[in-house]
Amino acid sequence: MMKRWIQIFKHKAYDLRWALLSGILVGTSYIPLPPWALLFCYLPLWMTVTAKPSGENSVKRALWSGWLTQFTLTAIGFHWIAYTAHEYGMLPWSVSFAALLLFCAFMHLYIPAAVGLGVFLQNRFALSRVQTLFSIALLHALLERVWPVIFDWHLGYTLIGAHIPAYQWADVIGFQGLSAMILLINAWVGYIWLKQHEMKKALSHLAVLLLLVVGLIVSGSIHSEKWNHFDREFKATLIQANIGNTEKIQAEKGRGAQEFITNKFTTMTQEAFINFPDTDLFVWPETAFPDYLDQHLLNRKHAQLLAQGLTSVNRPLLTGAYSRAEGMDPRNDHATFNALFLVDGQANSISPPYLKTNLLAFGEYLPFSETFPILLKWLPFISNFGRGQGPIAMTWPLHGETIHLGGQICYEGLDAAFSRGLAEKNVDVLVNVTNDSWFGKPFEPNQHMYMTLARAIETRRPLIRSTNTGISTAILANGDIQQRSPVYQEWSGQFTIKYLKDAPTTLYVLWGHWDWILLLLSLGAIVLTGALHARSRRS
Repeated sequence: MMKRWIQIFKHKAYDLRWALLSGILVGTSYIPLPPWALLFCYLPLWMTVTAKPSGENSVKRALWSGWLTQFTLTAIGFHWIAYTAHEYGMLPWSVSFAALLLFCAFMHLYIPAAVGLGVFLQNRFALSRVQTLFSIALLHALLERVWPVIFDWHLGYTLIGAHIPAYQWADVIGFQGLSAMILLINAWVGYIWLKQHEMKKALSHLAVLLLLVVGLIVSGSIHSEKWNHFDREFKATLIQANIGNTEKIQAEKGRGAQEFITNKFTTMTQEAFINFPDTDLFVWPETAFPDYLDQHLLNRKHAQLLAQGLTSVNRPLLTGAYSRAEGMDPRNDHATFNALFLVDGQANSISPPYLKTNLLAFGEYLPFSETFPILLKWLPFISNFGRGQGPIAMTWPLHGETIHLGGQICYEGLDAAFSRGLAEKNVDVLVNVTNDSWFGKPFEPNQHMYMTLARAIETRRPLIRSTNTGISTAILANGDIQQRSPVYQEWSGQFTIKYLKDAPTTLYVLWGHWDWILLLLSLGAIVLTGALHARSRRS
């Protein structure tokens, strides 16, 4: 019996070897690794599930192959989930690795869904192998836009991560549009491979493809020059205090670390002011101030401590902190918000705070708890913050005029629609504050950074990113990324934030991912053409 099962395993492993290879190619081509297989990473999977003539390929096999690909790439690119479960969830390593395996099993199921649907269409409408390759690419591009995921990644981000200037076109089609383009190039490479016996045709297509890729790179560089013009600037100094997870947890529970954290940030700010006396704005990361900072709660101990620390600096501070809704019972979880405050040198509010809208599942809210409140009693250790009202512009008076700041907290920077909302409110500068101390290094800090910086290109607004443990940095509207802080080290640095007052609205902000219409029409055209050809062959 054992020998029989070993033979079955060997057969299945051999049958799925190309799906495994695709998972490895995608996983090792994503940030922070170089995108060495970007233009062909999905081909082993797509080629193997479409290898037989129309009507003979198994949808079930395609689904299993796609599942193995997504499991493998997730395990490689997002292995830090185990570290997060251990650090943030305080779970044993054995349970944390089980959580990683569960995450890998279910997180990116749109990949098997795309290949399964592609093979179904191939069988149902007698599509050719080439038509099926392009159908799978189109289905993948469409599904990755609507599939619910926690960490919303795709191949478009690899371009900014590798500093390939083609990413400059994201202000037209967004980074998901760039991802769709990469997927279609994968299908095109597959077509060239299938036509290798027709050398002339294969070489001509290869030449056109190479010209397209080079054209995107060169034109992207030229396109960015349009955004090299600035008419305003200010100096922002970022404070990265490198507060450990133990202190963060103690502060959140009010167990004595609040004073230590407040003193550390204020002391580092005072020291930074000596080095950068021309600073216009200090920026602290998410929940850097470990208490409430609302105007009606400034008499609290730690708010008073903050005000004393800022007095010698006498500069505005933009910081993450907690907010409590006035008039609500403080024992009610929804009365507390993860917030972003803009205060003056005496800790008085300059602008109403921004209250975080997109909350982290299981970290800041419990899914389904609004429908089933009993879950909160069963799982009382899970936070359940109040939810903000969406993107807002914070107003900051400087040099006789008002600067509009668009706040994002943590992975709200990954939500392209959220940043579009800020741009629609005509903010001048995007500011992202986050705490990546739960995620280890080097994968997640780099992934999160580049995926957040991408919003600056889509909206053509500079973006400041202040983190607790790194990577803190800034990017200008033209795509120039400034100095980057080290990871897991105390650090402060000043940035000259150049911007254009009342900057033009990009096509992406105006129309969003409008290209989904083209993708859907292209898919429909392929299916219709295949069906008509199949009917003509039967006639």
